[in-house]
Amino acid sequence: MRKSISWFLFIAGGLVLAFAALKPKVSYHPVTELMAVAAAAATGERASTIEIMGTDGHKYSAASASENRPTVFFFIQDGCPCSEAAERHFQQLHKAYGERASFLGVIDGDIATARGWSELHHTPYPILADEKRELIAACKAERSAYVLLVTRGGAVETLWPGYSAKMLADLGRRLAQHSGMPEVSLDTQGAPEEMVSGCSF
Repeated sequence: MRKSISWFLFIAGGLVLAFAALKPKVSYHPVTELMAVAAAAATGERASTIEIMGTDGHKYSAASASENRPTVFFFIQDGCPCSEAAERHFQQLHKAYGERASFLGVIDGDIATARGWSELHHTPYPILADEKRELIAACKAERSAYVLLVTRGGAVETLWPGYSAKMLADLGRRLAQHSGMPEVSLDTQGAPEEMVSGCSF
């Protein structure tokens, strides 16, 4: 009996390792110089007034969301592994600064898609359903995993053409500055060392 159990555990362990080896790794996309230059050009622009419905039943625009507090927009493509890999880092930022800063995900799908993402990832902030990609285009987010910080009053502080460990720390510092909160030490383990983007919209 013990031998049977041992063999079962051995086989089960082997299957788990085989599955882990076969599971596709996240394939990031490099941030080109052209992408970086285009994103940098957005600094200082007025935030978009295009309104999109969120999973909480409210409509948001980049301008309205940032009227009274700094707001982070995280751009998501449905089914993109890059978006999925980045999600936990933005939830960590929300946990650190969500008391005085707003966080909004923007996904390229309908409200059902947005709710599906929210339920799957247990997102603590609304996900906006940008099926026509209007807000995505207005915010100049060429790919998923782009990140936009809008300061209180509706001015674009920074548009990052992707994310990295250094970028997450930079975003944290800026959120601390604009929210008046102490800077929080972030766990960036698992985040790419170099800036990477996700799939093209």
